[in-house]
Amino acid sequence: MAYVHPTHARAAPRSLGVLGVGLAGVLALWWLPTRWAAGLAHYLPLHLALETASIVAAVLVFAVAWLTPERSAAANTRILGCCFLGVAVLDFTHMLSYLGMPDFITPSSPEKAIDFWIAARLLAALGMLTAVLLPWRVHPGLSPGLLLLAVGAYVGLAHALFLPRPEWAPRTFIPGQGLTGLKIGIEIGLVLLFAASAALLLRRMRAPCGFDAPALFGAAGLMALSELFFTMYAQVTDLYNLAGHLYKIAAHALLFRALVVDGIRRPYAALERSRHELADNSARLADERQRLESILAGTRAGTWEWNVQTGAAIFNARWAEMLGYRLDELEPLSIDTWRRFAHPDDLADSDAAVRRHLRGETPYYEHETRMRHRAGHWIHVQDRGVLRTHTADGAPEWMFGTHIDITDRYRAEQERAGALKRLRQLSESVPGVLFECRVEDDGKVSFPYVGRQIEALIGCRAEEAEHDAAAFYARLHPDDGARVRDEIRHARHGMHDWNASFRVVHPLYGERRIRGEARCQPRTDGVGEWFGYLQDETGTHRDQERLRLGARVFDASQEGILVTDAAVRIVDMNPAMEALSGHAKASLLGRNPRELGSGRHDAAFFAEMYASLARDGRWQGEIWNRHASGEIYVVKASMSTVLDESGRIEHYVGVFTDISALTAQRDHFSSLANFDALTGLPNRRLLDDRLQQAVGNARRGKPLVVCMLDLDGFKPVNDSVGHAEGDRLLVELAQRMQHILRAGETLARLGGDEFVLLLVDGDFRPALERVLEVTRAPVALSGGRFARVTASIGASAYRHGVEDGAQLLREADQALYRAKRAGRNRWVMFAPEAAAGVETPPA
Repeated sequence: MAYVHPTHARAAPRSLGVLGVGLAGVLALWWLPTRWAAGLAHYLPLHLALETASIVAAVLVFAVAWLTPERSAAANTRILGCCFLGVAVLDFTHMLSYLGMPDFITPSSPEKAIDFWIAARLLAALGMLTAVLLPWRVHPGLSPGLLLLAVGAYVGLAHALFLPRPEWAPRTFIPGQGLTGLKIGIEIGLVLLFAASAALLLRRMRAPCGFDAPALFGAAGLMALSELFFTMYAQVTDLYNLAGHLYKIAAHALLFRALVVDGIRRPYAALERSRHELADNSARLADERQRLESILAGTRAGTWEWNVQTGAAIFNARWAEMLGYRLDELEPLSIDTWRRFAHPDDLADSDAAVRRHLRGETPYYEHETRMRHRAGHWIHVQDRGVLRTHTADGAPEWMFGTHIDITDRYRAEQERAGALKRLRQLSESVPGVLFECRVEDDGKVSFPYVGRQIEALIGCRAEEAEHDAAAFYARLHPDDGARVRDEIRHARHGMHDWNASFRVVHPLYGERRIRGEARCQPRTDGVGEWFGYLQDETGTHRDQERLRLGARVFDASQEGILVTDAAVRIVDMNPAMEALSGHAKASLLGRNPRELGSGRHDAAFFAEMYASLARDGRWQGEIWNRHASGEIYVVKASMSTVLDESGRIEHYVGVFTDISALTAQRDHFSSLANFDALTGLPNRRLLDDRLQQAVGNARRGKPLVVCMLDLDGFKPVNDSVGHAEGDRLLVELAQRMQHILRAGETLARLGGDEFVLLLVDGDFRPALERVLEVTRAPVALSGGRFARVTASIGASAYRHGVEDGAQLLREADQALYRAKRAGRNRWVMFAPEAAAGVETPPA
């Protein structure tokens, strides 16, 4: 095989062997006895299995070609993949159209199946030939989507031509006779197309190829042999047809193998080779670096190399470790890597030191700088280096140096300096005066050290008490001086700690209360030393006194006082509140004050109350509560908030006064002033108020009818049965009329048998009819007697131009007069025009 390039020496013989076996199979089947060509029993299931296998192989070809990355997939691979996806679809329709299959849109038949077979083979042959003719490389201008769209158009056209009307296609098979000349000619043409592809591939194998040319060669050859079988069968179920399907499956398998090698195995093999080469190089580099790192490991110094000209830099692992990093985390490395971690305030001095060294003014570069650690803190680094190489023209090139972490040393120095400073500032920063007190064996007291705040605290200078405590004793309150001296002597005698509270007299600020504490530290020479502090507790003492006074006032107050926290949980209450509520304080602690409520206030009432407290810090009003006994009582409540230092609500405080008796008296007087004493109906005063409100609502569009009512025949009844029975009649009729009115409507008594109705329903007529009806009904009197009266009603509706309620009452009175003149027992609506009509209720 001298005409085959050595790169194909292993694969080409295998493909030629496959073709040789395939050709031998063709010849063997050609010479088989005729009886083998009479048809195979149960060929339909076998045909389905063979077609399914070939379809799966074609789809795998497409999947491999389509999923291969674009940067490594040749356009030829995409062409083959897209074409064979179309082949899979056409073969599937061919399978469904095969004789014996259920109808697929149109009845199945040999010719319908052959039409889709030819379309599939033609697409495969053209796709194969196109892929072989084009250079095997990536074609950026060839869009896979457009290619797939073109194949889809071809497949769609084939279905549009052959599926609805198969009889339109030329005859390719005649039952009982076999294949037509057209069918045989097409198959021979397909054989030539596949053979041409195989010949071109054989020619390409004379040189190295970027794809598996031998496998493609074998696939093209097998497809050509497969098509030979389809020129020889006499029936669609004979042995030649079966053999053709088997050859087609083998050809698809070879094509799949070729694309797997081209799209998967070959790139993967190249990647593996590159990976191994990289691993080998990395291992050698790591060994070399490890050797150098081992040399420097004992120094614990971070090393650096800096190209002054380019800015390139090299650091060792210890350098990165000082900053809390691995060296690979900081890549890429340059002088900017160091500058990124250096403190901005140190860069100018460092640059100046480098320039002095590069100018030859110093034998080496040295600078102490701060660098930011990964954890966020700053470390201190001793930076030293020296210039070692120059460029060809004498310019500075490479500097080499080290970084040494001196943070611990720097911290120790700073701590020593800071400790001295803090000790000096301690006495001036604490809330009070630090002191050292010494008591000698002879009882002499001195203050070797005392803070300068002593002058502001008690009025004597620190220098005055340094050697003798007389200046300190002189400031003690006369009533406390002897006691303080005794306590100091007692502490000296027992060598124990000193703790005292006493008063001093300051020359400027007067009397102050001081708190002093000191810890005893006996010396070996018998002298006692105390270290402690003095603190002004005048304000604290005053606050405690105020608290004690407040507690006494809290307990002695005759008003109920209740305190809650910010979450409205009861934290305290005084005895007056216990008496007012009937609950012991212990039973209410931690509970919500709403548990004292009567249920008369809804959630909106309390929401408004707390909104006012949040907005204004206070609220006043009346609240109905329930006593522990179940009795309802009303209190006047004054609520306020207590804020903490940040301005947030810390407590709520409520002061409660029982006004139940006052409220009952007020309600009684209100009832006398606004309601009729006999019927309980609103009187003229309350009527005026409600009429004014109703007129205001009417001006905003709400209906209003004002009615004057007079009882017909009441005076004779009153005269005949007496005033008591007349009053009984008025009360009964008032209750009847009140009962039939709707919510929001008013029935008032002006006096005697005169009443006023305020109706707010647009359809007022049914209400007036009901009033007349209940008025006509007999009223039972005492002694089994009955009285009967009727009513006359005059009505006036609010309209544009009405001035006030008084006008409506006058108009209703005029209408009442007309109702009485018209025969009574009726109602009449006031009409501004002269031709006013009179409405009479039905008999």
